[in-house]
Amino acid sequence: MSAGKQIQVIRKTHNLTQEQFGNIFHVTRQTVSNWENEKSYPDLQTLITLSDMYGISLDTILKDDNKMVKTIDTERLYGCFVKKQKSIIDFLTGAGTGLLLSCLYADDSERKIITLCTGLVMLLAGWYKKSRYDKSIIEYLENQGAD
Repeated sequence: MSAGKQIQVIRKTHNLTQEQFGNIFHVTRQTVSNWENEKSYPDLQTLITLSDMYGISLDTILKDDNKMVKTIDTERLYGCFVKKQKSIIDFLTGAGTGLLLSCLYADDSERKIITLCTGLVMLLAGWYKKSRYDKSIIEYLENQGAD
């Protein structure tokens, strides 16, 4: 049985409306409906709470729903990618900005010109990576909608 159907069975077994069930997990009625109709899935923490509250093993919930497992894995891997990319972008733009600002108070010299150019290159690289990052986020969200 799919996770969505299992959630529906749990909810109905305990005589809860979608709204009441949603309140337990701090989500809307529409979110519960989407879970039950497999348009979206609960996050892993919600699944653990569901498992604990209703005495159903995670294995039972996840084992028969390959699509859900694939979605969770994809989101986890993509989250790791996003975190790494965000760190690189923050470093480049932060360090580049710092170098540029430090040039405001430096005496005119070759060192100032090199620092200014380095800061500018880092800032531009950060902006470029940010635009690529934004594009990858949009593509990811579009692909998630297509699944």
